[in-house]
Amino acid sequence: MELQFTTLNKITLTEQVMQQLASKIISGELKPGEKLPPERDLAEMLQVSRSRVREALRALSLIGLVSIRPGGGTYVGNHIDQMPEETVIWLFRQQVNNYSDIYEARRLIEVAVYESCFMHRTDAIVQNIRKYVTAIARAYEDNVSPEEFNQCLEEEDIYVGKNCGNAVFYKLMQTIVLLRRESATRICESAHNRKTSVEKRRNVALAFEGGDFKQFHRAINNFFDQSVKDFTFEK
Repeated sequence: MELQFTTLNKITLTEQVMQQLASKIISGELKPGEKLPPERDLAEMLQVSRSRVREALRALSLIGLVSIRPGGGTYVGNHIDQMPEETVIWLFRQQVNNYSDIYEARRLIEVAVYESCFMHRTDAIVQNIRKYVTAIARAYEDNVSPEEFNQCLEEEDIYVGKNCGNAVFYKLMQTIVLLRRESATRICESAHNRKTSVEKRRNVALAFEGGDFKQFHRAINNFFDQSVKDFTFEK
């Protein structure tokens, strides 16, 4: 039997430039906030054209590894900081209105992130999660707008992602928060849904504080098991 393979594409010079710069940023050799050398100097160092360097920097800026300031140069970003919102929406532009797909992604990602945060919890994290849930309950009592209420939910989830001990999980949480924003805001138009969110998040927080992983696992999964049944869109 004669095996056949598809010809592999050779890695481009632009991709090589991206890899080298990204590795220096992720390793810490290039520090957050540090200004990169001018494109001309980078091109000379890497022995490539300035256009290759420019393409690589633009690509790196899309994922938040660098920040390009027109007329001010290029600076290293914090590689665990939030990805630019427009980048996330562009990457998933065909999926942002598919509630079913987003919900399934939420269940997979958010459960993993919360459980990872549970495994890395400290007294400070426990206290801060309690504060976030209290703020969400207060927002419900004050009858804030759907946008403001959803922002409270997002702030807790971003905090959990940032403190879950896994930089990739943090990126995924940021992504899912942006993708769910439109549908989540619509859900928050219902007072019933806002009340349900408060109750469910309070249960998760109590289980988180209790320190029993099995109990916490049940609580976070129950959050999603009941969501489709409980959450409704106002007509």
